[in-house]
Amino acid sequence: MNTKQIIAIAAPIALLLVMYLIFRLLAKFFGAEWRIGWFLGLAIYWLTWGLVFPWLLIGKESIIELIQPQQVNLKIFLLAIIPIALSGLYKLVPNMKYEKPNAWIFILVISTCFGNGIFEEILWRGIYLELFPHNILFGLVWPSLFFALWHAIPGSMNPNGNIAGLMIGSGLMGFYLSFLARQTGTIWWTMIIHIIGGIIMVL
Repeated sequence: MNTKQIIAIAAPIALLLVMYLIFRLLAKFFGAEWRIGWFLGLAIYWLTWGLVFPWLLIGKESIIELIQPQQVNLKIFLLAIIPIALSGLYKLVPNMKYEKPNAWIFILVISTCFGNGIFEEILWRGIYLELFPHNILFGLVWPSLFFALWHAIPGSMNPNGNIAGLMIGSGLMGFYLSFLARQTGTIWWTMIIHIIGGIIMVL
C-alpha cells in the first residue's frame, strides 16, 4: 500500500473530527440562524475536502479525467434512473423535508445540491476510484461508510432533523454511487445523479 492510499484511508477520520469541530463552532455562533452556519460549514467542507484535498492527493489531471463527460447508453441510463427515482421516496421518511422559510434560504438549499454533487463525488467516489480501482473494501465500502457518518455532522445543525434517516439514506446512496463509478470508470454520471437527486429531495 502506497502513501497516497494510506492518506486516503485515514482522511475520512480526520474529516469527521475537523468538520465536527467546525460545525459545532458555527452552530454556537449562529444559534437560531443555524441554516447560515450549516451552509458556511458545507462551503468550508467543499473547498477544503472536496477540492483542495483531492487536488493535492491525486492531482488536477486525474480529477479532470474522472469527470470527463461520457455518452449515455442503455446500461448507464438504467443504472442512473434507480437512484434518481429513489430520491423522490426519500421525502416520505419522517422529518426529512428541507424547510425553506424564505427565498434566500431556498437559494442556499438549492445551491448545496450542486456543491454536494460536484465536490462530494470528487472526494468520496473519485479519490477511491482512482487509488483503489480493484479493492472493494477501500474502494467502495470504506468511503460509503464514512460518507454516511459524515452526514450526521451537518445534519445535527437541524434541530428537527432525522439524523438516523439521513445517515442510512446517504450510506445506501453512497454505496450505490460508488458501485456505479466502478461500473463506468468515471464520476461523471455519479455527479449528475447526485445533483438531480439532491434537487428532487429539497424541492
